[in-house]
Amino acid sequence: MAVMPGVPLLPHKYVLRLVKNFSRFVPNGKPPLNGEAFQPSSEDVSESLKTSKPIRVSVWDLSLTQVGEAKAFRSEGDFLSFELSVANVMKVKEVFNHGRLAVIHDPLNDPRPSAEGHCGIEGLDRLAGESTRAYKAIKDELAILCRLI
Repeated sequence: MAVMPGVPLLPHKYVLRLVKNFSRFVPNGKPPLNGEAFQPSSEDVSESLKTSKPIRVSVWDLSLTQVGEAKAFRSEGDFLSFELSVANVMKVKEVFNHGRLAVIHDPLNDPRPSAEGHCGIEGLDRLAGESTRAYKAIKDELAILCRLI
């Protein structure tokens, strides 16, 4: 099943977010996670600069990539797996009137078939002049909507 890079996922889809089990993201080492888990990393920023694509926080289309397959792309470490519905991301977009928020197909350049399921959430980087509080609230709301799998 070929996906079109750069195309938004449909609302009926679910994505996987792998989160390092650090207290910064998962207080007390167990859910719920907090909004820091959706903060773009320095790697997300450098990838954006390298590719000229918007900054994207890595997630995986669960209809194309299983949890174990996604973990195989990550470095060693203790990762927790969270599911998030694309429909809920779109609801957050509406509630916060945040037009840049989107889940986009972003397949990895890798021969493994599961690489096709890689996606990214755009719009989680704060642009100059935008409210820090609003971005924290958006990320916190996404974290609340995640479900441990």
